[in-house]
Amino acid sequence: KVLQMSDIHLNFKFGGLPQQIAVLLKNELWQTFCAALDYAQEQTVDIILLAGDLFDTPTPDASLIQDVKDHFAKIAPIKIMVVAGNHDYAYAGSFWENQDWPENVYIFPTNWQSVDLPDLKTKVWGASFMAPYVKEPQIRQADYTSTDLQLGILHGDALTPDNSLYDPLTPTDIQDSGLDWLAIGHIHKRESGQAGHTNYGYAGSLAGHGFDETGEKGVLLLTFNDKRMLSSEFHALSQRRYEKVTVDISGAATNQEAVQKINDFLADKYGIDFEQNLYEITVVGFLEPNSLVKVGNLVNELNVFYVRLRDETQLVIDYQALAKQDTLQGNFVK
Repeated sequence: KVLQMSDIHLNFKFGGLPQQIAVLLKNELWQTFCAALDYAQEQTVDIILLAGDLFDTPTPDASLIQDVKDHFAKIAPIKIMVVAGNHDYAYAGSFWENQDWPENVYIFPTNWQSVDLPDLKTKVWGASFMAPYVKEPQIRQADYTSTDLQLGILHGDALTPDNSLYDPLTPTDIQDSGLDWLAIGHIHKRESGQAGHTNYGYAGSLAGHGFDETGEKGVLLLTFNDKRMLSSEFHALSQRRYEKVTVDISGAATNQEAVQKINDFLADKYGIDFEQNLYEITVVGFLEPNSLVKVGNLVNELNVFYVRLRDETQLVIDYQALAKQDTLQGNFVK
């Protein structure tokens, strides 16, 4: 069994949010990372593929590095294969090189190399970012002649490789590698594909970092038999979700009626725990001229963890009544 995750971005600052919420989300991100390691133990996985951007910076705090090392050591003998990404890249003399990592952890250098795991009949290939940008593909051929499972791990761009600055991975590059599975990081949403014999996939980010990362976030659990993948399952781990929705409050006469319409919509779409999420809500619909709804005031009425509102409501216009008025508007609609 293999657990794949990436793009955790430990110590992410969650800018643009109130400080109290940002601090809480930063702590919850660490908790989610620990939960992923616990889940690996529960599932008795053999290997963790951590496909880049474990940290949000190439110079993380020494205390945070030690905490990560301690938690990695706790889940031994699970083998943890790590590549550095474009945020936590492995420059010469970086913390990736000068730390004494636990025996069950392997940090890939910046050139394509492999690690033999004979007890698992597996060989893992990979390469780390050495700078914020990697303009040429790092992937190379795996061992075609071996009967062992050939796994790869990279941080890169297989979705828009043309002119990409982030380790561009074309279908031809992936196919020619001869890998059985390529675990990729960098894209923060789940994606999968196949190029020739090689299957590949993104687990997406472990937790959302903003409203450009909506939906459930977590890890992939992969099961192999010899060189054949039997299953690929997503397991959600993030404590909260970022979501962008449009809600129609047509007919609401008061703020409380508008709030009820929004709550009913969110509960129906996201379940009874909808209040735990972060929302960007576009409020639409037609309101009567005598409606007392003030969309800007609904932020304080909605009982959710965090919400941003955009008002795109419109007033209902009684064209017949307007036509009876001796005004410019009345004369226009006559």
